Amino acid sequence: MWVGMAVILLASFFLGTFALPSKYIRNYAWENTWGAFFLVGMLVVPVGFAALALKGLGSLYAQVPGGILAGVLALGFLWGCGFCLWGRGLALMGLSIGYALTMGTMALCGSMLPFFLGHADRAGTPGGLVVIAGILICIVGVAINGIAGMKRERASQAQAAAGMGRKRLLAGVFVCILAGLFSSCCNIAYHVGGSLGRIDALAVEPYGNPPWLGGLAVWTLIFLGGWVSSFGYCVIQLCRNGTWKRYAVEGSGRNLVMASLMALGHFACLFFYGIGGWKLGELGTSVGFAVFQSGSILIGNGLGFMTGEWRQADRASKVALAAGITVLLLGIVVVSVGNFIQ
Repeated sequence: MWVGMAVILLASFFLGTFALPSKYIRNYAWENTWGAFFLVGMLVVPVGFAALALKGLGSLYAQVPGGILAGVLALGFLWGCGFCLWGRGLALMGLSIGYALTMGTMALCGSMLPFFLGHADRAGTPGGLVVIAGILICIVGVAINGIAGMKRERASQAQAAAGMGRKRLLAGVFVCILAGLFSSCCNIAYHVGGSLGRIDALAVEPYGNPPWLGGLAVWTLIFLGGWVSSFGYCVIQLCRNGTWKRYAVEGSGRNLVMASLMALGHFACLFFYGIGGWKLGELGTSVGFAVFQSGSILIGNGLGFMTGEWRQADRASKVALAAGITVLLLGIVVVSVGNFIQ
């Protein structure tokens, strides 16, 4: 269990840091940066790695029921939609508020739904109650971190979210919550393909792949579904806004390298999350996902401190941040205890 938790925290590190290279991208529109990211991160890297690492991948999928395959691909498609909506929500609401709303919704749906889909009969047991309590504590921690971010924005910016037009504010809230709901489909797809469809187990027997690599067969389908919607949306925006030509600007080579580094970091976070979830067993997609999301916020805030994002924040913002981190750590401990009881 502790090995699984450690691997999931490693995945959290990559989730909390994968977007850092975007700070060094210049003269690109949103669709330029994320179009390159989606192409490399959702198609080239995951599919290429799976083709090299897994034996019998095509034959494996031929044995999976069509309904499972379609379900995983469809949920992956919705995940890609959520990724794009998240980018638009951040533009409407700002980083801290948009991140809090999206990640809060994603943590709630992405961790609770797999638990009740596969383990509803355990919800009333001592271990199940502790797991549910731990997940809820993690979600509260996510919310407190969002409040800390909003306090920081109010202290450092002349225009806070409360000063937005009512229609823009409501639109931003709706987009961010919808982004969180769709983004949680990534974890639900992994639960459907692994825990219900047993694609990961099929990759091991009879094809002889290592058990820790079995989940990659599920992730490949999720990435393919997500690539169709996310990259497709970027292509539409590139055509609509005429921003294809920005790929030829000075420094474009550096920009593409930065986008590729983002893609590698993002693939690493989900790859290691899959291994950690496998080590945690049947509750990997519920308990593991809560720890995964919470750990990424802890790491993201730590990087924020290191890069000076909180230097101008007032005392109230820092107190709220410390409280949120404490609650997240408590939630991780509680879900660990609940998983041990289970």
